[in-house]
Amino acid sequence: MATRRETKRKHDPAAAGTAGLPLTPQSPAGEVVLAYVREQVAAISRYDPLIRRDAPDAVHQMRVATRRARSALQAFGTIVEREATRPLGEELKWLGATLGEARDTEVLLTRLTAEFDAVPSALVVGPVAARVNDYFTDELARAGETALGALDGQRYAHLRENLNALLADPPLTQRARRRAGEALAGPVRRAERRLQRALAAVPGAEDRDTAIHEARKAAKRARYAAEAAAPALGGAARRQAEQAKELQQLLGDHHDSVVARTVLLDLAGEAREGGEDTFTYGLMYQGQACQAAEIERALPRFAAPVN
Repeated sequence: MATRRETKRKHDPAAAGTAGLPLTPQSPAGEVVLAYVREQVAAISRYDPLIRRDAPDAVHQMRVATRRARSALQAFGTIVEREATRPLGEELKWLGATLGEARDTEVLLTRLTAEFDAVPSALVVGPVAARVNDYFTDELARAGETALGALDGQRYAHLRENLNALLADPPLTQRARRRAGEALAGPVRRAERRLQRALAAVPGAEDRDTAIHEARKAAKRARYAAEAAAPALGGAARRQAEQAKELQQLLGDHHDSVVARTVLLDLAGEAREGGEDTFTYGLMYQGQACQAAEIERALPRFAAPVN
């Protein structure tokens, strides 16, 4: 027998959806949030077989969908009960991190290959390209196996089942029945304020790399919250999403440069043990450090007063 709460959910217009009607500021807030989550769940399903066929960009696209779904559930916890979705958020985090191993390895290989290609041939000393390729060949194989193993596992199967269950019977709050134009503005502003606080913390941080990485995560949350609410909030949300996307990409490049320098140090250490000259690794390291410094100098243009 259904509980009173379960019966209420099934007859809640925000939970039931609007049968394909366009979303507007007058739509129930719950329906706007669920529509966004529904898109991400559909993307996860769509890219699953493409990853198994090793289709280009499939891993990246599924990873983005997991991040978007998780961010929406986090940002709009007053619309879709936060405590009810917290375990699901943790599982989405796990899936994103698992897929991220393969994606991040691909990105790093591209970055270091470009850095090596920029070194004048006269300054290339030793089998640098071979070491880089050997390192990433092994890493890509391992990360690919990890991703496929996750998709074949019970944990992923349960996650898919729980996502479908969430959409079939969403744990909506009373605020989910309110007009989306009113109910979603606050969470979107809060995500933006958290981003600005994270940016403001960077200049005085003892560990600037970590502080910038935290700002990057805040940029993702601000972007995806604004994306989800855009049908209700219009141009203001779209502008926030675009600016946060630009910042996210910039900070992502900074993070990649940090990881790339760590890899270069490891490769240089292996080369040194093998009796090879490490001069070229040093040049590549400095190139990545210069890129990071340039990004840090660009950050003030994204900063705004924190309310």
